[in-house]
Amino acid sequence: MSQVRAALYARVSTLDQTCENQLAELRSYGAARGWNLREFVDTGVSGAKESRPALDDLIRAARRRQIDTLVCW
Repeated sequence: MSQVRAALYARVSTLDQTCENQLAELRSYGAARGWNLREFVDTGVSGAKESRPALDDLIRAARRRQIDTLVCW
């Protein structure tokens, strides 16, 4: 069986916030399962925006079947 390819997604809406607390937990969760992790991070991007660069990249990767599962916090 091949290793699970997991996408980690984190976002904060302002530049004075950080995604590090989210990413630390997501990395730990994936590492505990032995997953191959790929991170997608939007910093300073409002959830109300129509386009979020990292989320757009994540959706493209999913459509191309480059990831098997998504984990977000």
